[in-house]
Amino acid sequence: MTPSPVTGAAAARRRELGACLRAYRRLVEPASVGLPAGGRRRSQGLRREELASLSGVSLTWYTGLEQGRATASAQVLDAVGRVLRLDEVGRRHLRRLSVPEPPAVAPPAGYLRGLVGLLDSWPTSPAALLDHRLDVVDTNAAWARVWGDPAGYEPSRRHVVWLLAAASAPAGLLLAAARQFRMAADLHAGDPRIAEVGALLRADHPTLGLVWDCRGVGAFGHPVIDAAGEPATAHLLHPTGETEIAILVAAPARREV
Repeated sequence: MTPSPVTGAAAARRRELGACLRAYRRLVEPASVGLPAGGRRRSQGLRREELASLSGVSLTWYTGLEQGRATASAQVLDAVGRVLRLDEVGRRHLRRLSVPEPPAVAPPAGYLRGLVGLLDSWPTSPAALLDHRLDVVDTNAAWARVWGDPAGYEPSRRHVVWLLAAASAPAGLLLAAARQFRMAADLHAGDPRIAEVGALLRADHPTLGLVWDCRGVGAFGHPVIDAAGEPATAHLLHPTGETEIAILVAAPARREV
């Protein structure tokens, strides 16, 4: 847990890690972790020294972590994440941002295209194949019926969060997708396409600004939605086992017998 200078993509991810920690630290109410709620506080949420103490690390080291100058073991980042009330997916995100190695490289487009046939195996369930930036590679006919055909938009806007917002998709689904894009943006900090999508979302769907600013991270979950009048549950699947490839599908909700 010593300061460690890094450059390039690793340095960019460390900065995103610090920004994520600061954002979540401000969301934790002192009383919720057993600290006195009274007194004058200059900022919202926990102070750095409080989070450091609760996580069992020194203030100097934790400050370096927020400033992108320190490394940490998985165990220490898990301790910090638990204080911040992050789920396992959120804590894993912190660990990935901290490691010096770059995230997994996305497979060639041809490999992704080989998965398109899987979408058609769900003729009544809207499904979209997504790359590591959550750009839409392809969709099935059911997606086009429920949320519109991505081909009807210019290529720069064929991103799953932008398309769902344009289609006024249910809030729970939109927020879950936006959270996944926030994590992808952290991992691929500096990617010009990520920056382009972020700018488009701010310009075209300003209500998503709060989602972006809060830097939400965590599991996609299983949002229950209405898909063309039928109850459905949204799932984010990784058919190859790689997190850089995903299929978003809205499957019919299980009916109680």
